[in-house]
Amino acid sequence: MLPAVGWRLSGLALVVTLGCGGPPSLGDDGGSGSSTSDGSTTGATAPVSTTGVAESSTSATSAAQTSSGEGSSSTGGEPVDPFCDELGLPRAELLEGEGTDWGALAGEFSVETTFGPWTLAEHFTGCDSYLFINDQGSTIASGLRSTASAELFERSALGVHYFFLTTSGDALAGAQQWESTIGAALAGLDADAQEHWSTRVHFVTDASGSVREFLQTRPDQLVFGIDRAQRWDDPGSTSDTTTGAFAPSAPVLGYTSRYYNARHAQDLALAAQRDVTEVVVLDHYAFEPECDGSCAGLPNGPFANANNWVAWPAAFPDASAMAEFDTMEVLITAQCGPSPDADCGHWDYEALLNLCDTEACDSQTHELARWITPYARPGTRRWVIDASHMLGMVREGGDWWVQFGMIWNMNPSVWDIRIRLRNAGKAAVVTQTVPAFSGNRGFNDDYNPWDTLEFTPPQGTTRVELVASISGHGQEANNCAEWCEHQHQFTVNGTAVHLREFPGEVSPQRCGDAVDDGVVPGQWGNWTPGRAGWCPGAPIEPWVVDITDDVTIGEINTLDYVGMFGGAPVEGGRGRIRLSSVVTFSE
Repeated sequence: MLPAVGWRLSGLALVVTLGCGGPPSLGDDGGSGSSTSDGSTTGATAPVSTTGVAESSTSATSAAQTSSGEGSSSTGGEPVDPFCDELGLPRAELLEGEGTDWGALAGEFSVETTFGPWTLAEHFTGCDSYLFINDQGSTIASGLRSTASAELFERSALGVHYFFLTTSGDALAGAQQWESTIGAALAGLDADAQEHWSTRVHFVTDASGSVREFLQTRPDQLVFGIDRAQRWDDPGSTSDTTTGAFAPSAPVLGYTSRYYNARHAQDLALAAQRDVTEVVVLDHYAFEPECDGSCAGLPNGPFANANNWVAWPAAFPDASAMAEFDTMEVLITAQCGPSPDADCGHWDYEALLNLCDTEACDSQTHELARWITPYARPGTRRWVIDASHMLGMVREGGDWWVQFGMIWNMNPSVWDIRIRLRNAGKAAVVTQTVPAFSGNRGFNDDYNPWDTLEFTPPQGTTRVELVASISGHGQEANNCAEWCEHQHQFTVNGTAVHLREFPGEVSPQRCGDAVDDGVVPGQWGNWTPGRAGWCPGAPIEPWVVDITDDVTIGEINTLDYVGMFGGAPVEGGRGRIRLSSVVTFSE
């Protein structure tokens, strides 16, 4: 039996007995990578009525079977941890494992730790996630250990268990070193936080079950997780760039569990939707890599640019069916790959869906949705973007075209794009959409002026809204327009001013904190700092302003726009602004 070790944290004394057992035994080195499905179906079918979540999302929700707030452990009896019930989080049953591929259900496992044995089945709740940090002998692993601090836990979701292990040498010695390091980090927290985390940090000396199998397959894996849906996940990069360099950062891993929570909440929200009609634009369609011979070793590829800015058919229901809907959302799912070295975009690409009335998109196009791809991040990604303001464009239903494009390249991936129509019981329904100011212009001396828009809300209109999607790009004077605060002034009838600005958004960790809204962490690029109006890996959310009180129903009204920097019309070269705006009438 190994000797007892005392661990004192700011008055909280924890005396534990180290568990017996040596290092995890590792089998032959196995390959790693993301599992992706073959996209063989062409885009655009007639609308499909569904009950609940779309097929493309069911796999993520299969482990999200909820029970009452009085849930118990998977072995029966009283809850082993009241955490779920205290926060009102849904519980789930432990499911049988499927293997060790990324995205597969993780099975039962046990670990020996410096605090004694810990078994998943005895502690599984369905509201927790599990993150494993492995010292596999790399300099990055050493960097993670040296940067472990209270900030790791301050950034983390409360419902995560951390497992610290060592596969590069003596597992016991490694566990003891991790215990000392993490103990010092926890000492920087208050007493309540220390008490919470003291049962959620585990220093592993041996492993069995699915964790042993995983390590036998990927002994060099630095960080891996089991998310809220009980699936294996690769957390990606462990670097933070706010110091000016891509350096290992243990605190950046704190964002991972919060992303798992956001993804799980999205799973549940989609699963809860009823009577959804889908307009299928792309049905698991594969954008194949374009390269001569082998694609291996390409520094900036492979690409799939033959698919860039292609318009895909979209068949909406007829006008009578469309009249029943008050909500339109775009559900975009990408299996970023198909190879583990490929992704949805090597850089933070601007991705757009434009609504067109012809396949050539040679008349006016209307932006349906915009998002930013995550830096070089393999895996399955999903965006849900509200496009209800565009319902007025498609009220008559029928055949339309949806153009899908990226700035600058399209990467090999499997895409599933669906327009979801439903009735959410809104008080007012968009009946007409009027295009306003749109463009992708240099933010400079030529940016202004814009022509005045005239619009007439018809009698019976109960709400008039201005909706705009604005994002700043480029690094010119003042590091604009990506990294500076600029203003966008909309004036109704010459007097009512509405200002879209970005105070505090250009800050060191804003996009890191935006994992709560679905920004994918672990990107292989400068993802944590906030930009003006966007984050890598996130949708450009529409800005909606109720201007009903500023207008006269049944008469001509005006809307003017000016782009500003420092409170005055922009001058000089300050990057580029991508703008899309409409005025909507609702009844």
